[in-house]
Amino acid sequence: MYTVEQQNSVCMSCHLPEQLQKAFWPHDVHVTKVTCASCHSLHPQQDTMQTLSEKGRIKICVDCHSDQRTNPHFNPASVPLLKEQP
Repeated sequence: MYTVEQQNSVCMSCHLPEQLQKAFWPHDVHVTKVTCASCHSLHPQQDTMQTLSEKGRIKICVDCHSDQRTNPHFNPASVPLLKEQP
């Protein structure tokens, strides 16, 4: 069994961290804890994350962050889906 770091290093050999920092924000947070394949299909015609609706993306987050599902004060709309650009 490969570690998260070992699995992600295969992706990072082509997908540079600098590119990911400019893309969707979760990469910085999850890169050492979750494999890329946990959220992304490997080399599809089009990445499923790009075609999902906002509700679909929130569902993927809640699949792991289930404690937020039961938090009455959690507002998924308050979570930025894109990293803010300067």
